[in-house]
Amino acid sequence: MILTDCHLHSDLSTDGLSPMEEEITCAIKHGLKTLCFTEHNDYGARDDGSFVTDTRLYREKFLEMKEKYSDRIGLLFGIEAGLQPTDVHYSYFNELADKWDFDFIIGSSHVVKNKDPYYPAFFEDYEDDDSAYSAYFEEELQNASMYDCYDSYGHLDYILRYGASLNKYFTYEKFSSILDPLLKEIISHGKCIEVNSAGIRKGMGFANPHTDILTRYRELGGLPPTIGSDAHEAKDMAADFDEVEKILYDAGFSSYSIFRNRRREEISL
Repeated sequence: MILTDCHLHSDLSTDGLSPMEEEITCAIKHGLKTLCFTEHNDYGARDDGSFVTDTRLYREKFLEMKEKYSDRIGLLFGIEAGLQPTDVHYSYFNELADKWDFDFIIGSSHVVKNKDPYYPAFFEDYEDDDSAYSAYFEEELQNASMYDCYDSYGHLDYILRYGASLNKYFTYEKFSSILDPLLKEIISHGKCIEVNSAGIRKGMGFANPHTDILTRYRELGGLPPTIGSDAHEAKDMAADFDEVEKILYDAGFSSYSIFRNRRREEISL
């Protein structure tokens, strides 16, 4: 069983709904052994500065909870960095990684050319979903080539959640000319990718990334992935992890990765 959730947002993230302590007590109730909080830092993604967690406040609350629950659950200090392929973002996230003693950093792509596919207006700039998906994967390739300050690339096909056709017409082969270089770049840097169970509860029929992407990642020699629910409220923590375990086995994995002090550990399924 997967008893570690390494992608989790509390109400310290702009879109988080549950207090950190509520999520911790819920995790203990459900038998989880380890939680890694990964509050949002999407620097520059919003003009109002939202989605940039106050790291000092976050750290203080985390240490309070870590001490209070030290005998009941392992707590890890992480961040979800919203990567963008600019020198400004590169400097910002490298400085952030150096300044704070994170256990784990997820690198995610939430915006392309300063627009988030979560909003329908994103797709107005593209002829169809496929051209939008291609643009998204191409920017991820730029990020993977540029950054070395993260540990696992989060929800690699995040954009598939929001296109009008979702994943209905997605095939790996259609995007292999971009996805193969992207996966090889991630692997060459010694990074993992994440299996994010949110895709299942959002009705996509699979976790993010698509099972074909995960299988190809394994074929190319990718490290065991990290596992996260991407929960923004307590009820979604570790959601559908039984299905994720099956997905991992089907892709050829018998273990998954977690990070402590930015060092990878492997846990058998």
